[in-house]
Amino acid sequence: MFDQRSYRLFEEITKHEQITKQELMRQLNLTDRQLMYDLEKVNHALSCNKLPKFDIHHPTIHVDDQLKKLPKANLLLEMHTNPFTISEHDRVYLIYLYTFIRKEPVSNYHFQLVLRVSKNTALTDVKRLKDICKQWSSEFNYTRMDGYHIVGHEMDKRRMAIFSVNHLLSQPLGKEIIVLALKSWGNTEILIKTQQIINTFLKDKGLNLVKSRKAEMIIHLAFINVRNQHMDLLLTEFEKQLLERQSMFNYGKVLAEELFSEGGGNESYYVTIQLLTALQVVTSKDNRPLEVLAGQIVDEFERNTLLPIKQKEFLKQSLFDHLVPAFFRITFGIPLVNTLTETIKAEYTELFQFVERSLAPLTLWTGKDISEAEIGYFTMHFGGFLENTKKLKSDKITALIVCSNGLSSSIMLEAQLKDMFPEVVFCRVNSGDKLEDISTNTYDLVFSTVQVVSVKPLFIVKPLLSLVEKNYLNQSVIKQFPSLSERNFSVDQLMEVIKKHTEIKNENKLFSDLVNLFYSHNQSKGMHKPMLSELLTQETICFTDEILDWKNAIMEASQPLIQSNKVDKRYVNAMITNVEEVGTYIHIGKGIAIPHARPEDGVNQLGMSFLRTRKPVLLLDQDDHKIDIFICLAAVDSEAHLKALAQLTKILGDKDLLESIKSAETAEQVIEIIKKGEE
Repeated sequence: MFDQRSYRLFEEITKHEQITKQELMRQLNLTDRQLMYDLEKVNHALSCNKLPKFDIHHPTIHVDDQLKKLPKANLLLEMHTNPFTISEHDRVYLIYLYTFIRKEPVSNYHFQLVLRVSKNTALTDVKRLKDICKQWSSEFNYTRMDGYHIVGHEMDKRRMAIFSVNHLLSQPLGKEIIVLALKSWGNTEILIKTQQIINTFLKDKGLNLVKSRKAEMIIHLAFINVRNQHMDLLLTEFEKQLLERQSMFNYGKVLAEELFSEGGGNESYYVTIQLLTALQVVTSKDNRPLEVLAGQIVDEFERNTLLPIKQKEFLKQSLFDHLVPAFFRITFGIPLVNTLTETIKAEYTELFQFVERSLAPLTLWTGKDISEAEIGYFTMHFGGFLENTKKLKSDKITALIVCSNGLSSSIMLEAQLKDMFPEVVFCRVNSGDKLEDISTNTYDLVFSTVQVVSVKPLFIVKPLLSLVEKNYLNQSVIKQFPSLSERNFSVDQLMEVIKKHTEIKNENKLFSDLVNLFYSHNQSKGMHKPMLSELLTQETICFTDEILDWKNAIMEASQPLIQSNKVDKRYVNAMITNVEEVGTYIHIGKGIAIPHARPEDGVNQLGMSFLRTRKPVLLLDQDDHKIDIFICLAAVDSEAHLKALAQLTKILGDKDLLESIKSAETAEQVIEIIKKGEE
């Protein structure tokens, strides 16, 4: 019998021509014992369906041609061992959806039958669900007359249903679990009917939705149709007017009329929200204010990271395309599930923090907190943009990137591929359907997040690649295009050699560093990012009793950087010119200024210097901008300084630490305070 973990293993193996056990263990975070146990489960299920089994006794697992064809021919549904085992974590969401569309009072016995678990297990799941519902301002209650039912405002109930669907879709066998909820009440045909209506409607109206969002929307609206409780959503007059001002509202009314037998009515607002949060391309005429908001966010990001943004207008426009659906999700509390959030936070820790701060204007506009899932996608957007501004080496090979997961995902994917294959020229395509319109003479290979038909070599990838996936993808591409290879061995082969001759303390960390070393052409990627205490040292921290004007203060503050040859003198002039041309933007508040310029203005090496003036300096001779601490920053790229800057921001945001720094008399005291702030 398949469970979700063993099914995920099956999916992972069949994505590749061949894969090693070691790669599977890293990719799925399994021990050797867990891997062998799951492989035996998979082989048993394959055997029951008269399909060829995997050879689990060989280090490299080869995939039989018959199994390779299964995902492409969409036969996986036929081979699922029915029933399948649902994980403890996902059972609660099935219970919620099952109850959300109930046709009669339900008891614990109903849950036992649907989940195929014992009475006590079902009761434990219900208890967990009650706690989860409270997070969505609802209650999961039981009475003798009504059985188990959901108590709360209709919109809150729907938000929980949306989260349940989106979460399950991110899990192995998730769609099958969702269909099970519908099937239990005999309503699977409504899902098919809803899909047909929406597909026809979108085609007739010429609307393009993000593929993954469209799949979610179809299920959401199917469940509302089955629920058949079109109650007041308790939207405020402002929220209703906001939706009515959108040209999409007219489409929402028409689609609601087609979907619901009793007419659209109040559901027009809900359908409009679903459309707005799934749009692939948005129109600026409806959302001029959001164009302004996009500019404010970019300006805030530039100010927080001290990165002078090139191609700012391009970034504002691309951010606007992502911002519109995000704005409506946040405004109406529509939950977003982002399976990449933890990976993004780990891989782009400092960038995530700066993006979170830079979204302050969005928080102000919506009056709502922004979830980490939303911040994660914005981080992908900014991170992808910063990576894509780097220059390619040559244009010998051309690749198409097909990514239907949305703009931020496609930007991030392109950035990763450019970093891995700097010799390749990339072009983005937002839909696999458009491939047939592109001449095959114009490209050599295709990277896609979805299965597409291609006469050229095709590589299926995720929007955010793990180290294992990068390793495997690099080997697969080089197999087809040997000219891209700079070495003729893999990381796994090197790992085996190292294991023979030494004891490895942390195998995963070694693997990670080797992948970054071999497959990342971005020099700062995987390299050491210094802490603040490594940049602000006794040699770079100074104090002065002199009465200085602002220009001399910047010159004085930058002297340690010049003396250590981290910057040229022209960099100092560039910092002063920036203030003259742009204004007092370097004043970040509380009497602290951070002068900086572009890396190409004379930076030789990453550096920071600190100057404490006993008597305040008037920046641009303005009384409103009294400065007593100047911290000069010399950044070499868009990444290397972010860790130190994040730590500096944290320290300056701590009232006690800031007061301690301002009252410090020596460099040693400042360094001690900095190290305390880094803890």
